[in-house]
Amino acid sequence: MSDLNELTYAALITLSLPESGESTSVSVMLLPADIIPVEGKTKLLRDCTLRDLQIYASELEKDVWDTYESISLFELDEDEQVSIEVALGVDSETSLDHWDQQVLLLPTEDRMLETQELDEAYDVQDAIDEEAEDPPFQVDQLTETETEDEAEPDVSVAETELVYPEIEEDVVKTVEPLPEETAKFPDIIPSKARVRVAGDRLPLGHPTWAAVDILIDEPALRATQAHALSSLQREVAGVLVGRRPEKQPDGRYLVHIFDTIVAKHTVMQGASVTYTPESWRYLNDTLAERYPDETAVMVGWYHTHPGFGIFLSGMDLFIHQNFFTQIWHVAMVLDPRARTTGFFCWDRSKSRVSRCDFAWPKWAASSW
Repeated sequence: MSDLNELTYAALITLSLPESGESTSVSVMLLPADIIPVEGKTKLLRDCTLRDLQIYASELEKDVWDTYESISLFELDEDEQVSIEVALGVDSETSLDHWDQQVLLLPTEDRMLETQELDEAYDVQDAIDEEAEDPPFQVDQLTETETEDEAEPDVSVAETELVYPEIEEDVVKTVEPLPEETAKFPDIIPSKARVRVAGDRLPLGHPTWAAVDILIDEPALRATQAHALSSLQREVAGVLVGRRPEKQPDGRYLVHIFDTIVAKHTVMQGASVTYTPESWRYLNDTLAERYPDETAVMVGWYHTHPGFGIFLSGMDLFIHQNFFTQIWHVAMVLDPRARTTGFFCWDRSKSRVSRCDFAWPKWAASSW
């Protein structure tokens, strides 16, 4: 706020976890000039009644919990703030490693009876084994030749291939004599400095449902994080900029984000943010000013969920499905409170928008 004496309202909305008896509190800061959606209409906060705020809180609660009910354990496990452990049985204290690669069989009455019969059979066999004498331990005599034949083979691991291969050619291969007029100027060797890139490019033909592979340059990533940290109470938004993605031989697209534009004149609605006509006008004008040769386009958009988590609300999905309609358009969601980020994209048939896997390098975790 520009004026510290400006009147503000703080709305504390408590969301209850269904059938658990637990609750969590989400603080939403609203300013008098904010526009609040109420029963299909919009009102300025200063004009809202207590009934209007109650309706707004109820809609926010429903929107948030409807989204969280659809979050899978695998998506929660990607969140650094959430720890998931799977144990082998109710009384087991040992967690199962690589639980996300296991198949979970829910117990049925028949399966429980089979398990009980197997346990009883094992108990009887254990009793028999205890009474039996331990068999003598024998060591086979191996010849020197057999020992050499059974020696462990040498195993070599190929080096991983970079997304962008390192430049190996020499910068200056030959040095030719310079004319006297230019001999006084030193040679300038082109810089090999490279911007770090987050993300990964899957091999062609990879059986992924996603329509895109996503890469983002470090400056663009840090710009979105800085914008997210500028407001821990209200949502902020912008667009992602990159070269127009080209269709790959297997039908997928490579989205490479190298710039961002902050969206102005947006309207906050619950757990989402709305782009107004003024927002689109500003974004398009800014894009044309930065790239007058049309070498870059909007490849997607980003917005924040301060304390809400990484998901797309109903309004977020509406925005993506109606304004970011290219199959290579992506959505980026940041939670500045939890300091987590996630990407969403179309599937290859362009029938749904879902969260996609993203390879975060180690340096990205410390960039907040």
